[in-house]
Amino acid sequence: MDYYTRNADALFQRYQSLPAVDVHRCWQDLLPAQPGLACDIGAGSGRDALWLASQGWNVTAVEPNAALRTRGEAHTNSLAHQLPGSITWLDDSLPELTSLRALDQRYNLILISAVWMHLLPTQHARAMRIVSDLLAPGGLLIISLRQGADAEGRFHPIATDTLIHLATDRALVVQRECL
Repeated sequence: MDYYTRNADALFQRYQSLPAVDVHRCWQDLLPAQPGLACDIGAGSGRDALWLASQGWNVTAVEPNAALRTRGEAHTNSLAHQLPGSITWLDDSLPELTSLRALDQRYNLILISAVWMHLLPTQHARAMRIVSDLLAPGGLLIISLRQGADAEGRFHPIATDTLIHLATDRALVVQRECL
């Protein structure tokens, strides 16, 4: 977390410079026509939560890093009056998601974008169980992976096949694998 705190301003700018519509081009056609409840786990700068709220989703933006969460919340709050949906920020993290689970909500969409690699391999099965339990029946779970080395030592290896196996073990149907 120290990396994200030390670099919060630069990371906020970098994340905001990439349009969500471009980042999520591979799967955005899978979004249900009718927006509902969404959860952006590892919301960072709020870019994706803002994109979803602009389409009418009511988003819970989960971010464990206070420096990023503060910037993201301030930015999205400044635009909230323009949104058909809403964004509520929450301090929480995988794998436990204790505060999120306490809300007792089921989400039509759960987005975990470039976050899963922060989990230790021993945490993957528990995280998948918790996330799948938060998903509403017929809901959409999107997990994007960042592969490769990390000079800061923040990332742990995860193979796509392993992630797919974890999902199918929880009776989730893989609709698309984007490379």
